[in-house]
Amino acid sequence: MRIILVSHGRLALGMQDTVKFIMGETPNLSAYAAYVDSDESKYVYSIEAELTQHPEEEFVICTDVLGGSVNTTMIQLLKDYPNVELIAGMNLPLILQLLAESTVKDKDKLAGVVESAQQALVDVNGLLVAQKNGEEDDL
Repeated sequence: MRIILVSHGRLALGMQDTVKFIMGETPNLSAYAAYVDSDESKYVYSIEAELTQHPEEEFVICTDVLGGSVNTTMIQLLKDYPNVELIAGMNLPLILQLLAESTVKDKDKLAGVVESAQQALVDVNGLLVAQKNGEEDDL
């Protein structure tokens, strides 16, 4: 399975750098920054080239925000590349968990990965208040 990160600006590149810091080299992870130079569609051509180079592989493309221009552009790729799953709203726990998986062809498995990443979002102030009030036993 190959994972592609794509975002407005350099967020995806930063995610890739952080993953490399934590896990070392990850040849199945690539990242693209949209709208960082004068050629606004360069990232799309690069992603299509990667998809075309590996037609038998499963891909997960993670974008920064649902409904944003990067996400809607990636949605257009779904019709031509049935081996692509698209997830919007990437975060580091999502990327790390995807890298730990060998496949996400099972829709339930993919849903579990997404749900786990969603649960990684925590209002720490609220958690600390709840703990102080005895509502939580531990962090």
